[in-house]
Amino acid sequence: MKRQSIGLILIMVFLLSFSGITLAQQILPFEVEAGSAVLLDFESGQILYSHNGGEPHVPASLVKIMTMYVAFDDIKAGRVSLQDAATVSERAWRMTGSRMFLEPGEVVTIEQLLMGIAVVSGNDACVALAEALAGNEDVYVGRMNEKARSLNLNLQFVDVHGLSTENRITAEDIAILVRHYLEDHPEAIQYHKQLSFSYQPRSSNTPIVQSNRNGLLRTYEGADGLKTGHLQVAGFNLVGTAVQNNRRLIGVVLGAQSESSREQEMSTLLDYGYRNFDLVNISRLLEDKTTRVYKGKQSQVGMRISEPIITVPKGIEKSVSVGIQTKELEAPVEQGSQVGVLSIYVEEQLTKQVPLLAAQDVARGSWYQVMWDSIKRFFQDLIRKR
Repeated sequence: MKRQSIGLILIMVFLLSFSGITLAQQILPFEVEAGSAVLLDFESGQILYSHNGGEPHVPASLVKIMTMYVAFDDIKAGRVSLQDAATVSERAWRMTGSRMFLEPGEVVTIEQLLMGIAVVSGNDACVALAEALAGNEDVYVGRMNEKARSLNLNLQFVDVHGLSTENRITAEDIAILVRHYLEDHPEAIQYHKQLSFSYQPRSSNTPIVQSNRNGLLRTYEGADGLKTGHLQVAGFNLVGTAVQNNRRLIGVVLGAQSESSREQEMSTLLDYGYRNFDLVNISRLLEDKTTRVYKGKQSQVGMRISEPIITVPKGIEKSVSVGIQTKELEAPVEQGSQVGVLSIYVEEQLTKQVPLLAAQDVARGSWYQVMWDSIKRFFQDLIRKR
């Protein structure tokens, strides 16, 4: 259907042609004291800041993000429901560290376990969840690693709770993971945003109320997640996310010196993103752009992109340009099939590349159209080779 030769169309387009746009403020890079830090724009998927973002790090309880991700996948697929029952094993009860205070033989719901993981980081809840959904922890860990591979992320899990120092993540990949997690399961944020969680063990006369360990929820405007983690070898870790003016940012701080410092550095990251960057929708640039289709009922097909949002520094929207690289196409062409690549430049620097997709179907043309296009392309090829 597609020829191997590739035609290159380069179109330089200014995004905002109206006058009066404010000049960009100077965006200064900054350092953080934590071992690694990353800021990612949820809408565009672009990384806005990275300090040692690709270096391996011990995640501690950040592992539980993937533990919950796999569980929400099961719920979405109908393999389990929030109200399904789970019986607490002695292994789950014996877990150390942060706990939901489950007791052996208790019957709890999947929803209670998810809340116990999200809010109080219960290691016992993680094991109980894994046993309920996969039979044992090892099988569940295998599913977590399989999920990471399916997302092309450099993440290594050996348990469901993060107590092992053999777990490995990078700040950039955990930020990308959280973006996928919230895209696939936006309902999960309702668990992570809760300020406290109450659970009454069978042997207790009163509920045990525990506060969410993510202090950002109480101190940063729009913060609604997501997960803390701490081990002595890992330092203090935090994945934070917030929404301001309908924009969600995701921040990652790994290896901070204290709870207060990880929250302060997270606030600095989020402030940096909200103050210095804006979103731009470039889909309108493709409204009248087409590419040639041979041997079809139509000779042109429109183009679109699946992710039309980019993040740019405030005030430099006029410096954005795009390059369109298309393949020569032969009908039939299916709507949504890739027809090329869109390269996005900010101040002449390549920022992002995304697939160009066919905006509509193009059916095979009549025998006359097929013959005529074949003759035409034959002579075009002769001219190219001269």
